[in-house]
Amino acid sequence: MDIAGRAKALVRDQLGAKWAERRPRRPDPVLSEHGLESDDRGLLLHGRPLGDLADEYGSPLHVIDGARLDARLADVAAGPADVYYSYKTNPIPAALERMHRAGIGAEVISAYELWMAHQLGVPAERTIYNGPVKSAESVRGAIQRGILLINANSASEIDVIEAIAADEGRSATVGVRIALPGMWAGQFGIRSWSDEALGAIRTALAAEHLDLKALHFHRGVTMRTRAEYEAYVNDVLAFCDAVTEATGWSPEMLDLGGSLACATVGAIPAIDFRANRAYGTDLLPPSTDDFVSVRGAGESATRMLEQHFGSRGLTVPRAILEPGRALTADTQLLITTVHDVKADGEPWHVIADAGINIAEAVSNEYHGLLHAGDPLGPADRSYRIAGPICTPADVLYNNWRLPEVRTGDRLAILDTGAYCVPFSTTFSFPRPAIVVVDPDGVTVAQDRETFGDMIRRDHFVPLDATNPPAVGAETTGSNEHAATPVDAAS
Repeated sequence: MDIAGRAKALVRDQLGAKWAERRPRRPDPVLSEHGLESDDRGLLLHGRPLGDLADEYGSPLHVIDGARLDARLADVAAGPADVYYSYKTNPIPAALERMHRAGIGAEVISAYELWMAHQLGVPAERTIYNGPVKSAESVRGAIQRGILLINANSASEIDVIEAIAADEGRSATVGVRIALPGMWAGQFGIRSWSDEALGAIRTALAAEHLDLKALHFHRGVTMRTRAEYEAYVNDVLAFCDAVTEATGWSPEMLDLGGSLACATVGAIPAIDFRANRAYGTDLLPPSTDDFVSVRGAGESATRMLEQHFGSRGLTVPRAILEPGRALTADTQLLITTVHDVKADGEPWHVIADAGINIAEAVSNEYHGLLHAGDPLGPADRSYRIAGPICTPADVLYNNWRLPEVRTGDRLAILDTGAYCVPFSTTFSFPRPAIVVVDPDGVTVAQDRETFGDMIRRDHFVPLDATNPPAVGAETTGSNEHAATPVDAAS
C-alpha cells in the first residue's frame, strides 16, 4: 500500500473510530408510541404476543393495528381538507375498506386501482384518477361513472380524454398535473416553466367535452415540517396567480397531492448510513420538531387557500390531499423469524425469513426494529440483519443493536404500512399473510401465498417421474396443469 493509501486507512480506522465513539446512541424504545406493550411473553399488540401470531399465521407476517388505523382515520376525517388515500402506498382491501367507511376517498394511479376502488364500492364522487399511464378503457369507464376528477398528466393526455368524452357524448371533469421546480417532473405532469403548461390549461378550457376544475400538484420529496409544507403551498398559490392572470380562470379544486411524512420513518442521511455501516454507530429516529400531520397539513392548506383566494375576491377552491405513508406507515408492522445467527465475524449476522423481497423500503429508510421476545432487554450487541434472498443486496439493517438474538427468535420491524406490500415480490419465496389485530380479535386480511399460487398462471406439463421426456423434447401445456406439482403452503 502506498503512503496515500496508508494515510487513508489510518484516518478511517483510528480517527474515524474515535469520531464514531462520540456519536449519539439511539434512545430506548417507547413501546406505547407504537401501540405496543410487553410482559413475560414478549412484545404484545392488544394483549396478543407477536410470537403467537407468527405461530398461528406463519412467518413472515404483516400485522395491521386496526385500532390505530381507525383512530388515525377518524382524526383525519374530522379535519377541514378533503382526503383521498393513495392506493399505491398499501393496497390492502381490508385496510382500504376501513378508510372508505371513515369517509376517506380513493386516489388511484392505474386501471387496476380504479377497478379495485369500484369493487370496494367507492362512490364515483370520492374517486380521483392520477398516473402517467391511463388505459383508454379505464378513462372511458371513469367518464361513464362520472368520477370526481381525472388529472391529465400531459398535454397529449388532455386530447385523449377529450376524444373519449366526445365519443361518449359526455363531459369529463378534469385537472391538469403541474410540476413546479423541486417537484417530481419528467414523466410526471407538465413543467410549470415550459410553454406547454399554460397551453395545456388553455386547451382544456377550450375543449367542448372537458370541464376543467382543478390543478394537481405532487411534490414527490417527502415533507416533514409545517414550515416546509406551507412553503410548498405558497409555491402552488404563486402558480395559480400566474394562471389566473394569463387566462382569467381559477381552479375550483386544488389537488395538493401527498408527500407527507410518517413521524417515525425517514430517509437516512448519507453520513449516518456510512457511519452505521463502517463503524456500527446507531441510526437515529427522525426528528419530530414542527412535524406536520395529515390533519395539520389540511388545516394549513385550508387556511392559506381561504386567505389567498378570498383576499383576491375569488372563489376559494376545495383543498384536496392525497396522503399515503402519512396515513398508514405506522399502523402496520412485520414479524420475521431468525433462521440463523452467524458469529464468524463482526458484526454477527442474523439471517431472517424477511428481506428485501417483502421489506425493501427498510434498507434505505429508518424503521425501528425490536426483539419481539425481549423488547426491553439490554441491547448490547450490534447485528447485521439479512434476509433469505441469495444476493448480498439483501440486507435490511447493516448494524442494529439488539438484546441477544438466537435462532428461532422473532423480530418486529416497525412502521411497514407504506410500500412494503406493493413492492413485495415472489423472488424465490411466497409472500406472507396479512392480519388485522383489533382489541376484540384477529382477522385475516390476505391469505399466505402458496407455492401453487406462485405458478397458478403458468402453462406447463409436469414431468412424469416414471417416464420423463427426452432432453430437448417439445412439450405443450394448459392452465389446468399449472398448479399440479406443488399446491401447499411453504
